[in-house]
Amino acid sequence: MSLETKRPDTPAPDPAGTPSTPPPPSRWQVLRAAPVTVVLFAICAAVFVAAERAGSSKSTATLLQFGAVERQLVWGGQYWRLATSMFLHIGLMHLVWNGWFGFSVCAAAERQLGPWRFLALYLGSGIAGAAASVIGHDAVSAGASGALFGIIGFRLMALRLQFGNWRAFTRHPAIRRELIWIGAWFVIGIFAHFDNYAHGGGLLFGGLFTWALAAGLDPRRRRRRMAVALGVGTLLVAGSLRPLPFVHSSAAALRDPREPSPP
Repeated sequence: MSLETKRPDTPAPDPAGTPSTPPPPSRWQVLRAAPVTVVLFAICAAVFVAAERAGSSKSTATLLQFGAVERQLVWGGQYWRLATSMFLHIGLMHLVWNGWFGFSVCAAAERQLGPWRFLALYLGSGIAGAAASVIGHDAVSAGASGALFGIIGFRLMALRLQFGNWRAFTRHPAIRRELIWIGAWFVIGIFAHFDNYAHGGGLLFGGLFTWALAAGLDPRRRRRRMAVALGVGTLLVAGSLRPLPFVHSSAAALRDPREPSPP
């Protein structure tokens, strides 16, 4: 996904009359500019290799062994799965797709935010996405998609703030195409069994976190906004740690968490 932006300057022509443009950055320069992104995706690759050596990353037993999220286990006290699941992928295509799409958007976000804010955005979105997955459905889930949708939330909110209002934001043709693409991805997810709950949770947290960072120099305003963003994330996590009244009231949802979960 890309947006065209107008540059304030045009490159000066060279003596031959051809406009000069700076050479594109080398791969090494791209990697050096986004060290946290490199480490995060290297961890995902290492975990995938370890899971494949132990069994199969498409096996429910192996996924649970390596930290996939599953509501009964989370309710049983294995809260750490909300964090570990974002580093585990289900099959090679899942890893390749998230790596191919995710690396470029994460590297761009890291360059804009700096390493520490980017890391907070990525991890917070991944945890919020896993929590939303636990709340939303009873399934074994893994992958970096919740965190990556948090980066998409950052991108969309940053553009929205740049445009100044929702009308100008949604009227931009490239942004409209991007919003349609995101909506279509959620629709496809219904039929392809993607974890739309994780995607939605990550997108929500990423947008709110960016909204908080964009509060300007007013420290009180920034604290209030950050309290909202972290409060929503905390509510998602808290709601995932135990069955919720009326939401998880079925006998299947309240079974003994020590029992094996269905395939």
